[in-house]
Amino acid sequence: MTAPDHDPLYRLEKLCRDYGAHRALGPLDLAIHEGERVALIGPSGCGKSTLMRLLAGLVAPSGGQILFRGQLLGAHDIRAYRRHFGYVIQSGGLFPHLTASQNVVLMARQAGWSRQKIAARLDELAQLVHLEPDQLARYPVELSGGQRQRVSLMRA
Repeated sequence: MTAPDHDPLYRLEKLCRDYGAHRALGPLDLAIHEGERVALIGPSGCGKSTLMRLLAGLVAPSGGQILFRGQLLGAHDIRAYRRHFGYVIQSGGLFPHLTASQNVVLMARQAGWSRQKIAARLDELAQLVHLEPDQLARYPVELSGGQRQRVSLMRA
């Protein structure tokens, strides 16, 4: 695949993350363009989750930099930035006291979406991942592992 002609959405330059004396990631150079799909594949401990935490702004790099839309990631309003960034953590991260649908619409409610817009998006996502309305009414503990993963994908 050839790289698009426009500037990347993300540019990682010599990105590193250390935890004490242990290098968890890097140095890594990577460009990700808008609309591009990227899969992180590798053995346990190779830095996939660390990279996602760095991109989400949950941890800071030990070295190098992350540019988002041409600006250092730290130059952005991190709360506003995170509203446009979703990813699924390994265990799914669903809140056990919320139903599946409440987990999915959490950020949409936070963002002030109308009830109609939330309902339409919830229905669209449920169809994409093949979950029925009765499954969305259940709590995470009442869902199978695969169903919990699909709810996590919907929320992301």
